[in-house]
Amino acid sequence: MGTGAEQVKNLLQTARIQIQQGERKEALETYRKALKLDPENHQIMDRISIVEREIAAMEKFNKSRYSRAHSAGRNISSSGFVDDCIKRSDEAFEADDAVRALQELERATRHDPDNDLVKKKIAFVRSSIKVDSLADTVRSRLNSGDPRSAVENIRRIFNISPGASVINELLKAVEDYKGKVAGVSKTTAPVVTAPPAGTPAKKPSAKKKEQKKPEKKREEKKEKKPAAVAGAKADADKKKKMFMIIGAAVILVVVVFGALQIFGGKEPEPEIIVDVPAVPFTETIVVLGASGVVTTLDGTIIDEGLPGVFILSDTNFTQRDVVVFAPGFETIAWNQTFEEGQIRTDTLYLDSIGTSQIQVTFSYEMPEGEDDPGLEAVSFMVDGEIIEGNTDSIPTGEHVFQAVLTGYRTMPESVLVVNTVDFNQTMNILASEQSQITLQLAAATPGNAIFFIDGERVATGRRMTQVLPFGSYYLQVQMEGRQDFGITITLGEDGYSRTVTLEEIIETGQLMVGPEPWSDVYVDGQHVGTTPFGGVELDPGTYSVRLSNPDFQDDTHTVTITAGETSAIQYNAVAAGTPDEVPPDTVAVVEPVEDLPISSPFPIQQTAPSVPSQARARGDLHGYVTLSVLVGTDGSVQSVSIVSDPLGLGCGQAAVDAVRSWVFSPAMQGDQPVEVTTSVSIRFDIE
Repeated sequence: MGTGAEQVKNLLQTARIQIQQGERKEALETYRKALKLDPENHQIMDRISIVEREIAAMEKFNKSRYSRAHSAGRNISSSGFVDDCIKRSDEAFEADDAVRALQELERATRHDPDNDLVKKKIAFVRSSIKVDSLADTVRSRLNSGDPRSAVENIRRIFNISPGASVINELLKAVEDYKGKVAGVSKTTAPVVTAPPAGTPAKKPSAKKKEQKKPEKKREEKKEKKPAAVAGAKADADKKKKMFMIIGAAVILVVVVFGALQIFGGKEPEPEIIVDVPAVPFTETIVVLGASGVVTTLDGTIIDEGLPGVFILSDTNFTQRDVVVFAPGFETIAWNQTFEEGQIRTDTLYLDSIGTSQIQVTFSYEMPEGEDDPGLEAVSFMVDGEIIEGNTDSIPTGEHVFQAVLTGYRTMPESVLVVNTVDFNQTMNILASEQSQITLQLAAATPGNAIFFIDGERVATGRRMTQVLPFGSYYLQVQMEGRQDFGITITLGEDGYSRTVTLEEIIETGQLMVGPEPWSDVYVDGQHVGTTPFGGVELDPGTYSVRLSNPDFQDDTHTVTITAGETSAIQYNAVAAGTPDEVPPDTVAVVEPVEDLPISSPFPIQQTAPSVPSQARARGDLHGYVTLSVLVGTDGSVQSVSIVSDPLGLGCGQAAVDAVRSWVFSPAMQGDQPVEVTTSVSIRFDIE
C-alpha cells in the first residue's frame, strides 16, 4: 500500500474514533484532510456530507434552545443546564436525599447523554441508594432475630461497595447482637471500635472523594496511558485494597463471635459463618484500529464501556477463552488462566483481515477401526495447493483445507484462520460410505452456539464438524437471544458445509421523532427524551405520543409499535395560540416556509435488486446494503451512493442500480415539495 493510501486509511480510522467520542467537528476536519489526499474518493465525500448535516442539525437545535432561554431572561445552554443539575444533585446528596440527587442527574443525562461525569455520578448514587436499602434490611433482620440473613445482606453491601462506611457500623451491630444472645455484657466483650485504617469515616466525605478522584487520576496518568485505562486500573487497585481491609474486619468479627460462644457461659448458639469473598481478577482490554468490536469471555459477550474498552472481572480462576473480533478485521483469540486479585491491562490493535501470517499445523483422523497409515502417507492442501509436510504459514482470513490419502475420500473445509498463538486443524479421512457435515457461525454472529443433529446435542462453540454415514439428517443451531437455524439435509458423497447467520431476536420496536422543531417527547404521559435524539425502544403495542414545544401547540399522535420495526412521526407544528385566542386587533403572523418542518420522503414504486453472479456463486449471504439517496421535488431519484456494503461481491452496485429506478413521494415542507437526502437499506438473502 502506498504512503498516500496508508495516510488516508489512518485518517479515516481517526475520524471514526472521533465520531464515536462525539467529536464531530474534529472528525469533519480529519475527513477533509483525507479528501485532499484522495480527491476522487466518493465514500469520503459521503461521510463529509453526513457529518456536516449532523453538525448543522445540532447547531440549529442549540441555537433554537438558546434563543428561547435568552428571551425568557436566563441562559439554559446544554452545559449550563447540566451544571445546574449536577449542583442540585450534589446539594441533595449532602442532605441525604439520594433519590432527588438521582432525579437531578437523570434530568442532566437526558440533555447530555454522553456526559461521562454524569454517568459516573449516576452509578455512584445508585450504588449508594442500594447500599442504604440493604443497610436498613440488615437492621430489620437483627430486630427480627435473623442474624444469618443480616450477615448475608452485609456481604451484598460489600460486593456493591467494599469501601462503604456503613459496613463497620453493621458489623458492630451484628457483634453486639451476638453478645446479647450469649449473655455477655457489651463492656466485657471485645468489639470493633473503629473502622480499619484507610476506610472512609462517613458518606459525605466518601462522596467527595468519589467526585474528585477521577480528576486527580486523569492528571497523574495523563502522560502514561489513556484515561479510560488508567481509571479502570485505579478503580481495580482501590477495590483490591478495600477487599483486603474489609476482609480483615470480617475475620475479626468471626473470631469475636467464636470467643463469645466459648466464654459466654451458655450453650453455644449455631455458628454464624461469614465467608471472606474471593478477590476477583480485573482485566481491561482496550481495542484500537476497528469499530463494531465484540469481546467475549468463554463465549459470553462483554459489555462495552467507553468506546473500545472492555472490562473482564470474575471470580472463576480456571482457564478462560477470550476472543476479540470485528467485521473485516483480524480476530484475536487466546486462552488465559486468571489469578485471584490479578489486575492488568491489554491494549490491542486490530489489523485488516489478511495482514498477519499464522502458522497452521495439520493432523488427521482415520475412520473407526482403520489402521493408521502414518503422517508421511497423508498430504494436506491449502486453497487447492499441496503443502510440504503438515505445517504452513498463511495469512489470516478464510481458507479452504483438505487432506489427501490414496484409497480414501476427504472433504474440503472452509475455515476462518484467526490470529492465535497455535492454530491446529484436524482433517477427517472418510470411509467409502461416510461423508462430513460442517457448520460454522458467520463472523456477524458473536458468541457461541449449540449444534444439534437429529435433536442430539453434538457440539458447542462457533464450529461443528461431524463424520456420519450417508443418509438424511436434521441440523439445528441455537443461541440464546437469536433465532434458531434448522434444515433437513440428505448427506451424500459431496458432504454438507454451511456458514450460518443467526439473526438477533428483536423484541422491541423503535419510535423515531423528527428533529425539527425540537420537542419534549412524552409516551403515555411519561417523558422519554428531548429531540433530536436517536429514538426510543418500546415494547410492541399502541401508545399515545405527545410532542411539546413552548413555541407551538402540543401535537399528539397514536402510534402502533411492532417488534423489529421503526415507526416515525413528525411534529405537526402549529403556532401557539388558536385563532379564538388571538386578540381582534392582532394580525396573525404566517410562519415563513423555510421554518416549517420537513416530512420524510417514502418510496411508492420499488424494484428489487438483481442477484450478482459472484454473490450467487458464493451463496449463503445475508445482510443489508445501506444507500444515501437524493430525492427530487418530483419524487425521482437524483443520485445514489453507497454508505455501507458489508456483503461485497457486487451487492452494493446491484442495490444502487435498483434504487435508481425507484419513485418516491417527495418530502414536503408545508405544502411545498423539497429536495432531500434520505437513507435506504436493501436486504439480500442469497441461499
